[in-house]
Amino acid sequence: MKNTIQQKQQIRFFIYNVVTFAIIFLIFGLIIYQQVQNSLYSSVNSELLKQKERLDKVPPVSKEGIENQPDLPKNMEQKRQGSGPGILPIEWNKKGEILNQDAIGELNYALFNQLTLDTTKLGTVKSVTVGDSSYRYIVFKAKNSINQDAAYIQFIISVKAEEQLAASFGEILIVCSIVFWILSILASYVLARKSMRPILLSWQKQTEFVENASHELRTPLTIIQNKLEGLLTKPNERIVDEIEPIALSLSEIRHLSKLTSDLLWLSRADSNQTLLTKEPVLLNDFLAECLAPYQEIAASQGKYFWTKLASPMIAEVDKTRIQQVLVILLDNALKYTKEKETIGLGSFVEGNYWELMISDTGSGIAKENQERVFERFFREEKSRNRGTGGTGLGLPIAKWIVELHQGKIELVENTPKGCLFKVRIPLT
Repeated sequence: MKNTIQQKQQIRFFIYNVVTFAIIFLIFGLIIYQQVQNSLYSSVNSELLKQKERLDKVPPVSKEGIENQPDLPKNMEQKRQGSGPGILPIEWNKKGEILNQDAIGELNYALFNQLTLDTTKLGTVKSVTVGDSSYRYIVFKAKNSINQDAAYIQFIISVKAEEQLAASFGEILIVCSIVFWILSILASYVLARKSMRPILLSWQKQTEFVENASHELRTPLTIIQNKLEGLLTKPNERIVDEIEPIALSLSEIRHLSKLTSDLLWLSRADSNQTLLTKEPVLLNDFLAECLAPYQEIAASQGKYFWTKLASPMIAEVDKTRIQQVLVILLDNALKYTKEKETIGLGSFVEGNYWELMISDTGSGIAKENQERVFERFFREEKSRNRGTGGTGLGLPIAKWIVELHQGKIELVENTPKGCLFKVRIPLT
């Protein structure tokens, strides 16, 4: 069931990525093709407009004027029409008939005589398809034409070469887009797998968290239920005779209270709702106050507790939170050491950092589990017997507090055996 859900989620990510890449390539291709096409036709449009401007600048000359001025070129009429390379000038009368049939030739006349003269937007470059070829043209009024019957002049030019170039570019663009889209499919597959990794990891951690929290809550609740049901079977007994089940129930209630408090702390840590209340703290005095009860406990259990404190120094920390870190680390050190074993605490300053080391010569933690000790509910002892371990929330809370101080906490192997926790916190 779990694998099926993961596969569906991965397929969904894959499809999203493929569709996204396809849309991006499609939009990109359309924009590029449109820009290239506009660039190809812009020079044609510009040439047509220039020819119109040249013709407008030629002064009007009548036929009589040409006959009376022999010095003028014989092809003045063609010059006045202003035709450039590849541009064909066509004169139209008001009836939409071509007048300069001789000038444009029989073939062009037969071809363009099929056209219907469009005078709706004079002076604007337009497109038209005649036969199998495409053309660009511009139509304007014949203000100073030698032919008095000419009402309009049309400059027309073939854009077959531009169309072929645009078509070739379009084919290349399509091929390249398909190739890169196929590559994007492979990239989408890789991205889908990579994007699923943190989700799967988070999912796994969430599942483990729910399972572990349920187990930790169920155990004390079961004990309390059993003890209370046992009391209900003895309605005539005195309270003093049932001290043991009552005391055990109260102990489990305290355990539940601590567990829910720890879970609340971690929940606030995840949502960044908790702020520090920093204040200047004399480190040596603070440590001496925190260590006193643990030194007494160690002595009563036949364990050796040594301390090594540096010269007096002040640090700006949240006193209550740092004390909680010490409590967590020292509780673990006492819990996992036996009689005649050693617990130690060293405090010193290096640069602008306060470094704290808490060590023990107890059973230690297997090397493969050292990176997991700060995971929530992680316990090396898998039976979850509270006689040999807590809930597995202490070290995650300690790590959260240290990181809240912009510090770092790590576990290293203590030589020859045991654990060594190193805490490094900025002084300010």
